[in-house]
Amino acid sequence: MQRSAIFIFLSSLFLLNACEENKDKSGKVIDTPTTGAIRIMVDEGYAPIIESCIDVFDSIYRQAKIEPVYTSEGEAVNAILRDSIQVIIISRKLTDQELKFFQQRGFTPPITPIAHDAVAFLLNPANPDTIFTMAQMKDLLAGKITKWNQVNPASKLGDVRIVFDNPLSGTLTYVKDSILTGAALSSSASALKTNAEVIDYVSKNKNAIGIISANWISDTDDRGVQKFRREIRIADIAPKAGATGYGPYQAYLATGDYPYKRTVYIINAQARKGLGLGFASFLAGDQGQRIVLKDGLLPAQAPTRLIKASRE
Repeated sequence: MQRSAIFIFLSSLFLLNACEENKDKSGKVIDTPTTGAIRIMVDEGYAPIIESCIDVFDSIYRQAKIEPVYTSEGEAVNAILRDSIQVIIISRKLTDQELKFFQQRGFTPPITPIAHDAVAFLLNPANPDTIFTMAQMKDLLAGKITKWNQVNPASKLGDVRIVFDNPLSGTLTYVKDSILTGAALSSSASALKTNAEVIDYVSKNKNAIGIISANWISDTDDRGVQKFRREIRIADIAPKAGATGYGPYQAYLATGDYPYKRTVYIINAQARKGLGLGFASFLAGDQGQRIVLKDGLLPAQAPTRLIKASRE
């Protein structure tokens, strides 16, 4: 009887503490790792994979509701620094200066890698040139190559037209920091609003080269992706002239053959055990990583089995 009384007392104390943890100072119930509701901001380049993950997460944890806002990387970072949003998904870590904002408040937000993505280069089906060296791609982006016959003297296409998804996107940041590496972006490059708009533009303009997140074309089982891939061609990238070129596909991200690989992170600025922690744990866990694998990206937390095939 005494043991039962102690067990009941401890259980009641635990439940009381749990309830207190799930309330704010005014007594309002707040979210937990598996219940409640939060809004998150996601770089629009990762809308396909995050939509899939949220659908599964919400179906497992029926008392949880995650509302995604698909936006640019720059807008997501600005929002988390303004404290108007607490969870973001982008293709980079926070800078030291950005981290200081949180550290001055006595908190460092966990930054969890969840997938490896790539920057993909799209071409119109009328463009006969689908393999570029890394040097050629840099010259195209820097405006040193402005006409397609500078790539291929036999080309009948005209001026190169470069289009991005968004002026504040993580894709553009990656191009500037990791491909141009100090060189200025071509003055003829222009930004649209979304990855889908880039795909549509390239499909209608023979001279265009579009730059998007590979996530928009990675899930080959998706009917929308199948439609996109009928409308455009995906460029292969070779390290140098005469070498084999590789596309932004899962296997070549794993082997390192495709050079423009980047990591996707979830950054959780909830300074407590809330739904942000639960979703980050889900994405980095077995179920989330299986969704990443199925959608054609490279899991960041789980081993990937590769079967080598000859490229004939």
